[in-house]
Amino acid sequence: MTLFQTDHKNKAFIITIAGFAGAEGAALFVEGLKKEVSKIDVKAFTLIADGTNMKTFKPEILPILEKSYQLYMSLGFKKVLVVSPASVTPRLQIKRVAKNVHFSGEFIGNLRDALTESAEA
Repeated sequence: MTLFQTDHKNKAFIITIAGFAGAEGAALFVEGLKKEVSKIDVKAFTLIADGTNMKTFKPEILPILEKSYQLYMSLGFKKVLVVSPASVTPRLQIKRVAKNVHFSGEFIGNLRDALTESAEA
């Protein structure tokens, strides 16, 4: 499940990702993301990808995750924050993938802290 939300008060565009990521949903995710992002001035917003409730990724999904990070970095947001999954295995997976693609965003512990950082940026 993926949810897009714009928080104008905190100048944050939030992507909530929960459960298991699947290859079949990748195209719909990208399409939905681009549609929602086109509605805001990305240079004034922080992108927050909230993966708190993500589950372990299957190995074939990791390349899709790499493309997601590359997409996040290419959209032109003021800042990119990723809320780390609560579970250890997906947390390690996303950090490894981020390193592989030279992810320029930051990892943060929870959504509340990400919103605070976004509002202060």
